[in-house]
Order: sequence, then C-alpha cells, then structure tokens
Amino acid sequence: MARCIAHLSDLHFGAEDPAVVAALAADLSLNPPDLLAISGDLTQQARHREFIAAMTFLRAIPVPMLAVPGNHDMTPYDIIERFTDPYGRWRRHVAPETEPVFTDAEIAVVGLNTARRGGLSLNWARGRVSRSRLARAEAKLAALPDGLFRIVVAHHPFVAPALAPAARLVGNAAPALEAFARQGVGLVLTGHLHLGDIRPMAEGGMLLVQAATATSTRLRGTPNAYNRIIVEDGRARVLIRAWDGSAWRDSPAPLTA
Repeated sequence: MARCIAHLSDLHFGAEDPAVVAALAADLSLNPPDLLAISGDLTQQARHREFIAAMTFLRAIPVPMLAVPGNHDMTPYDIIERFTDPYGRWRRHVAPETEPVFTDAEIAVVGLNTARRGGLSLNWARGRVSRSRLARAEAKLAALPDGLFRIVVAHHPFVAPALAPAARLVGNAAPALEAFARQGVGLVLTGHLHLGDIRPMAEGGMLLVQAATATSTRLRGTPNAYNRIIVEDGRARVLIRAWDGSAWRDSPAPLTA
C-alpha cells in the first residue's frame, strides 16, 4: 500500500510568513499525508514562544510527526545552556527524542541529529555526523524488519544542490552515505540551505531530497515549498508543492531543473 510523506523543513517560526503558514495548514489538512517529516529548524532563535508557535501549527495537522533538530533549534543567547543542555527546549516543546524512529507496515523512518552545540569554527551552524550518532543510526537501520522502505531524515545536506554547487556539506557526509547504502536506505530527506533539490545517488539507489523553506521569509531565490513523497512498490516519487503568492500548487518540474 502506498504511503504519502509531507517533507517540511526550515519553518523558522519567529521569522515566518503568517499567510504562508495558514495556507500550508489548509493544504496539508485538505489532503493529509500519512506522516509529517520535518528536517529541522522549527524555530529562528530557539525561543520558547517560537517552539510553542511551531508546535501549535504542526499539532493541528492530525497525522503522525517525526522531527529532528536544526542548528537554529539551540539557543544562541544562553551559552551555558547551549553547552550543558542544548536540547532542553526541544525536549520540552517538541519530543523527548532528537533522533526519533517511525515505522508502520510499509515504511521505516530514522531521524539523525546533525546539529552541533559548538565547535572550533566560529560558524556553529555547520553540521556534522559524529561517529557515535552514525553508529546509533546504523544500528537502528540494521534492526528494522525486512521489507520496509527505509528513510533517513537529517537537517544538513549530504550533497550540494544544483543551485549552490559550492555549498558546505554536513561533516562526514561520505561515510554516512556509505552506511546508509549498506543498510538499504532508499530516501534521505534534508534541508538547511532553503533550496530544493532531488538527486539520485545511483540508478535504482538512494534518492537524496532537499527541501526549501516551508514557511519562513528567509528565501534564497526560490519560493516557499515542501515535498510530497509517495512511496509505493519499493520506490519513491517526489512532488514539489510551491507557494506562488496566493496558493500552494504542484511545481511542474523540480525547482532546480
């Protein structure tokens, strides 16, 4: 039986467009997916009121949800909190887990947290797949029952999109992709760059899908958009829903075509 996944990313509540938010809620409610998969940056500055607004929007869609944090979902103001309890606000408002798992009779979705609380670089927005996180993700994938279509959701991209070929990738992207391939992952969903992109890794292999920003005003030359993904018979088909200023419409081609 086919499954429909709505892949949203970079909501950035605190810098959201209210008209886009309202229209997106209506669009998702009119044709509900089987799962909401959110690849990070629910908030702009990890303020409590931003988390509350984001979760009010998401919980109004009556379907299961899986979300992973982005770099904006840790406080940039309270450095002590950022290093001692970086995901305290996430756990309070979103979910106990930062690397959740969703399974049903057809699909298995594994969350991978690529956000970092800090680093030697002054740019703490950079993501990384640590060895411990990758080992946990691979163990979860290996433990899944046979026959499920396997999906990984993370915030930072593993390949550069066509519209930004020099974009910085998540740290340890190559070993992560190798691990996903070993475990038969068919789909990897990411965001962060606010640029949609659909990239097959190999014929019949993994499909790497990036989402534009769903609801924020922080556009980077492309409209607000999200991905509707149909998984059926072991294959994934991606449909882009883009905001044209008055309505959500199917994009006739990938935004990077």
